[in-house]
Amino acid sequence: MGDWRRLWGISAYRLLIAAAIAILVRLPASETIIDLGGHAELLHILTLVAALVSLVYLLGLLLRWPTQPRRHAWIQVSTDTLLVLLLLHFGGGVSGPFSILPFLLLVSTASLLRGKSAFVFVWILLALLVGESLFGGMTAVHPPLGQLFIYLLALVAVAVLADSLVASLERGNRLALQRDAEVVNLNALNQEIVQHMDVGVFVLDRQSRVVLSNPVARMLSGYRKWTSRPIAIGVVQPRLAMMLRQAAANDSEMVITTSGRDPTLQDSALTLLVRRIALPDSSYRLLLLRDASALRAREREAQLAALGRLAANIAHEIRNPLSVIRHAGNLLAERMDDPASQHLLDILERETVRINAIVESVLEMARPSPAHSEPISLRSWLPMLTAQLQADPLLAPMSIVIGEISPQLTVYADPAQLRRVFWNLLHNSAQYGVAEDATMRVEIDAVPEDEGSIMVTLRDFGPGVKAEVMERIFEPFFTTNPRGTGLGLSMVRELLRINDGRITCENHPQGGVLFRIFLPRRGWAERRDG
Repeated sequence: MGDWRRLWGISAYRLLIAAAIAILVRLPASETIIDLGGHAELLHILTLVAALVSLVYLLGLLLRWPTQPRRHAWIQVSTDTLLVLLLLHFGGGVSGPFSILPFLLLVSTASLLRGKSAFVFVWILLALLVGESLFGGMTAVHPPLGQLFIYLLALVAVAVLADSLVASLERGNRLALQRDAEVVNLNALNQEIVQHMDVGVFVLDRQSRVVLSNPVARMLSGYRKWTSRPIAIGVVQPRLAMMLRQAAANDSEMVITTSGRDPTLQDSALTLLVRRIALPDSSYRLLLLRDASALRAREREAQLAALGRLAANIAHEIRNPLSVIRHAGNLLAERMDDPASQHLLDILERETVRINAIVESVLEMARPSPAHSEPISLRSWLPMLTAQLQADPLLAPMSIVIGEISPQLTVYADPAQLRRVFWNLLHNSAQYGVAEDATMRVEIDAVPEDEGSIMVTLRDFGPGVKAEVMERIFEPFFTTNPRGTGLGLSMVRELLRINDGRITCENHPQGGVLFRIFLPRRGWAERRDG
């Protein structure tokens, strides 16, 4: 495209110059302006022909015929050379009014041909000019050799400068195109980075309109009617617009709560941590959005992980002296015949066993064993498991109802670890899920969740869980029972995580607590492991 544009530009200039000369030589007072010598009529015709040729050539160039730009360049240079030599021949030579035309020809030649081709043509033109000046009869009186020599030197200087200028312009154009390509690539890269950031990003213009956003920001804002056109931030999220009006500092951070009152917004409310950043030397501003509840959850998980590691270290140090105490109590019990002392030793034994169970739970939660997964058919495995678990005196009175489970529902997990999961959940229901009539009832069912997982539900019929307790129900060491350890449900979550599963908890609409356990399907998990 650049070669064609250069050809069009030079052809248009040629047409303009040829038309100007043709008009100039045909003016009534042209002889007082230009010395045409004795060839005035011939020059009238020649300049008119040059203008017509330039016009016809420009039309052919617009049609791109011939199709090769290089061929067009040679045609232009050859035609211009012929016309310039004819004008010099009949217009007084290098001393006449057309002596400036070879300089224009050299500039156009340097632009069209460039490099060695341009210099070869320059020397050919110089030879033709010298031959025509000395032997061709450009004028009745040949120009002095000194004048001709200076004229030729000026032509060479103009040719060198024109070539240097054209080369510099081409380098500048290439560099500009390269920079443009780099800017485009950089913009595309920035767009890709913004779109994949885990932080919500809004870019606002001077009118506080969203001109760029990423999926996280669109999700957190709650606005659903996105288009490719800029949208006012007040339409996207009124609370954000209010924050922008109230915030005084350019770089400020605020907490806002989105509302579901607007019909265009999602119903659920979110607490957002919003930071406004003013870009230097730019009319654009950045809004960074984070889910404050998710940030708090990650901070809590990090704190709990650190607490778990600390507790594991402490538990490891406690286990050895605890074993010594228990062993010493057993030896002392063999020598005691006093019933009162024996009762105290029984208490010592029971409490040391309890402390040891806590220690073992903490160590297992901090350094869990890897899962040895195998296929488990829930239809046959769950009834067998519940029958075994009800040998526990605490679970014996519990009524466990298992729904109609499809034979095709087979999960992929570690049976021993999954047994621990249900043992903890049933113990939790036995302690906190007792109905008002003092009965213990639990319903267990399983349904397909999606192509890769199965959902197992466990519901009790107790009083449910308070909201402030529900938020922390899976935290290690959190319990509402003075004699509880707070490790049962946190252990459940950790064991399921090891088996590529997860668990959620909620209050059932008809009463009681509903646990949802998600486990990988057999075929999907085996393909993944394979």
